[in-house]
Amino acid sequence: MQRSNIILAALGALAAAVVGGILWAAIAIMTDYELGLVAWAIGGLTGYAVVLLSGKRTTAAHQLIAVVASLIGIVLGKYFIFSYVLNDGMEGMFDSDIITMFQENISEFFGAMDIVFVILAVLTAWQLPAKYAKSRQSQQPASTPVE
Repeated sequence: MQRSNIILAALGALAAAVVGGILWAAIAIMTDYELGLVAWAIGGLTGYAVVLLSGKRTTAAHQLIAVVASLIGIVLGKYFIFSYVLNDGMEGMFDSDIITMFQENISEFFGAMDIVFVILAVLTAWQLPAKYAKSRQSQQPASTPVE
C-alpha cells in the first residue's frame, strides 16, 4: 500500500508539474511577460498533488517528490518559453538542436527574480505536504496508557 501510495503521488506530482509548466509558458507567451508567481504556484500545485494522491499520509519522501517535480515543472516552463521564442511558434519544439541549445544555456534563463521564485516554489512544495502530515497527526486521538 505504501509503495503504490508513493508511486501514485510521484506520477500525480509529475503531471501537475507538466501542466504547471505548460500553463506558465502559455501565460508568458500570451502576455509577453514571465510572471514569477506562476513558477511559485507550480510548487504549490505539486505539493498539493502529493497530498491528495497520498491520502494526506505524507512523509519526507513525499515532500522530496513534490520538490523535484516542482523543479521539473519550472525547467519545462522555461524550456517551452525558450523553444516558442526561438522557433517563433510551436513547430519543432522538441528538435534536438533546440534541446541542446537550451541545456548549454540554461543558466542564462534564470535571473535573480527567477531564483527567488524557484526558492519560493521549492519551499512551498516542501512545506505543503508536511503541513498536512502535521495536521493529520494532531487530529489523531492521543493513545491512553495501558494499566
